[in-house]
Amino acid sequence: MKMNLQNATKVALTSLLLCTPALITSPAISVSATTSSHKPNWHTDKSWSKKLANAGYVFKLPYAQKGALYKNNGTSYSKKTLQKIINQNILFKVKNVKVIHNGVFVSLVSKDGKYKGYTVYVNGIYNKNLLNENLQPLIKAELNVMHAKDNGKSTKKLLSQAEALATGLTGQNRKIALTSIKQLKQFIEHGTMDETPVLLIGKYPGDLLNE
Repeated sequence: MKMNLQNATKVALTSLLLCTPALITSPAISVSATTSSHKPNWHTDKSWSKKLANAGYVFKLPYAQKGALYKNNGTSYSKKTLQKIINQNILFKVKNVKVIHNGVFVSLVSKDGKYKGYTVYVNGIYNKNLLNENLQPLIKAELNVMHAKDNGKSTKKLLSQAEALATGLTGQNRKIALTSIKQLKQFIEHGTMDETPVLLIGKYPGDLLNE
């Protein structure tokens, strides 16, 4: 089911930009606004921000529907502009990650600096390398590890399979793969969303490319 990004993110992102609380009750699908005189319950996750920023310009928008990317003033880019971004395969870098209640938002900037703004982490970006044919076996193997961890099952054998696939690659693919394996091990240890391998963003926790 394709998510309505405009309804899902407008209140949440505006709340974030205005430093007022918002609550996502289900990953980027249902948003409920709240108001409070207390200090906003949001913060910039520095380690997560650094991790995603270090990946460079590897992120793309999955949808062209209005609400897929909000400008820093809280207004959405037009559907026409969003379609242009997708058609031209514009790549983005994550500048920082903001966590507000149980919602996660990413600040993006395009490689040419023309497009800047915020979107929802869970269903707002995906890693371009998910479409790399040479990495498909590794991606599948890593997802098996992630799902095993989520279901409380042993990951040892599955991790070994993923490691073997990673070491069998060459060049830039090998570099991407070994970095991903390192991050995968961190996920196994901690099991939190911020430990998700960068390679799998867009495939985990949900599959944006097959909705």
